[in-house]
Amino acid sequence: MAENTKKMFVKLAKYNSSTNQKIIKLLERMEPEKLTQDFGSFFGSILGILNHLLTADIFWLRGFGKSISSLDFVLPIVDKFPVERKPPKELNWTNLKDFKTIRVEIDTLLEQVVETLPSTQYTSMLKMESFGDFEFDTCEYLLHIFNHHTHHRGGVAVLLDQLKVKNAYSNLLWNG
Repeated sequence: MAENTKKMFVKLAKYNSSTNQKIIKLLERMEPEKLTQDFGSFFGSILGILNHLLTADIFWLRGFGKSISSLDFVLPIVDKFPVERKPPKELNWTNLKDFKTIRVEIDTLLEQVVETLPSTQYTSMLKMESFGDFEFDTCEYLLHIFNHHTHHRGGVAVLLDQLKVKNAYSNLLWNG
């Protein structure tokens, strides 16, 4: 059971990376001001949504690095990116080029995390000091991360639809 769980998360991490790269390639063909155009959504713009996802990933991966000894390689990487929690429409990365560099590195790191985690860890509790000493089931924590991506990539798709930009980039069965 635990080995199948690990296989599923490895697949989700690879799909996540691949889908993020497809979005970036699509966005690279657009005018830069369209990426920061405020649509009145919670995060304002396409780049605002993507900033939120990347910032959250850095915080969540930092939590993994602090909580699981076999993931000690995580902290030196995420600590290169001192991000702040900012109001929803304020950006840590103001252009796609800077965003892309870090997104690729964090996606690669997330893939390494799920591949490095021992199968038994997926069914273990995870104490996260950075979240107020809460305990999470490792499997649920990872599911939350990947679900968070799916949720917000849907928001990006809606904004791209409003711009009339074709964006069929997200399909786990055919693209995963």
